[in-house]
Amino acid sequence: MNKIQKILLSIPSILILVIIPYNFFSELEEESYNFIFNGLIVLQILYFVGLAFILIKLWANEKKRKITKWTWTLLMIFCFQPITTLFYIRVIEPKKN
Repeated sequence: MNKIQKILLSIPSILILVIIPYNFFSELEEESYNFIFNGLIVLQILYFVGLAFILIKLWANEKKRKITKWTWTLLMIFCFQPITTLFYIRVIEPKKN
């Protein structure tokens, strides 16, 4: 993955990590709540598209063992997805040669 792909795949995760606590701690009226809720839906869709791209890249990598691929796939799907995805993008995914 090149640097631009990593940045684009990180944006929805970072925004989700910012909007969810904001939505939880703020007292929003109906119109602003609907705006934030709709924005969160759009971010979730963008996140799932990025997650699918990351998982396809993960499974296409011939160098990783199958158990490693399954571990990261299950972690990204079931265990606090935005942080796990950011960790994978930044630390685990090798730089493009």
